[in-house]
Amino acid sequence: MDANTARAVLHHVLAGRCRLVLPGAGPLELAAGDLALLPSGARHRLTAGPGAPPPPGPAAPGAGPPRSGGPPVEVRELGGEGDGARVLTVRAGYDRRTAPPLVAALPRALRLGRTRVDAAPLLRDTLALLAAPGRRSGPGDRLLALRVLEAGLVLATVPPPPDGPRRHPGIGRAVAAIENRYAEPWTVVTLAREAGMSRSAFTAAFRAAVGTTPARHLTARRIREAARLLAGTGIPQSAVPARVGYRSRVGFHLAFRTAYGTTPGEYRAGAPRRD
Repeated sequence: MDANTARAVLHHVLAGRCRLVLPGAGPLELAAGDLALLPSGARHRLTAGPGAPPPPGPAAPGAGPPRSGGPPVEVRELGGEGDGARVLTVRAGYDRRTAPPLVAALPRALRLGRTRVDAAPLLRDTLALLAAPGRRSGPGDRLLALRVLEAGLVLATVPPPPDGPRRHPGIGRAVAAIENRYAEPWTVVTLAREAGMSRSAFTAAFRAAVGTTPARHLTARRIREAARLLAGTGIPQSAVPARVGYRSRVGFHLAFRTAYGTTPGEYRAGAPRRD
């Protein structure tokens, strides 16, 4: 695996209760609706039942970093009837260089409660789609898994303010706009308008919540999508800048090279050798 590629794992509890155990760290208790995120795919175990003790022996990868050919999306039953849990597991890789700065500072594992998950409609609805009864896996699962992990990482890097999650709801709207509507001609002014805040207040609140400026966060999102289009689709290279929101090809090439250390053409040429 490329040294710049990190493996993220997400567990969403569909029913029941379970515990996530990592070596050298306290366990995370998870109930129905909760989400556990491991930004770098740390080794861990999932055990069923409220307060269930970890099984004997050293922690194994379990649902950790995906093995070659492993499913990016799966639903599993843990434990037995009465004390078991039903869990959706999603796995995907991402490029460390274009991840939000706070991702590197996140703990090995963290819990996002049901309330926070329900407050993120895109993430909530995609999780429900992936866990739908009778759903069959398909070639689009890897892309869906990547989108779920991206949404989970964004949610994890924008913690609720101390005075409650509704203190700065506009920051959440701006982050969602960047995540899902990156190709639009955003500026700091129009993002601040989306958030319903003044430019100065928005810029300060955004940096405090996300750890970088709105412009840099937008650039990282656009370049990450460009890399996906170059490596995973047959879209002409000349069409990629406009698809991700760049009007200037020169500006796009400079931004891409700054992020990946290579030109878009070189990146596409090397795609078959990438994990």
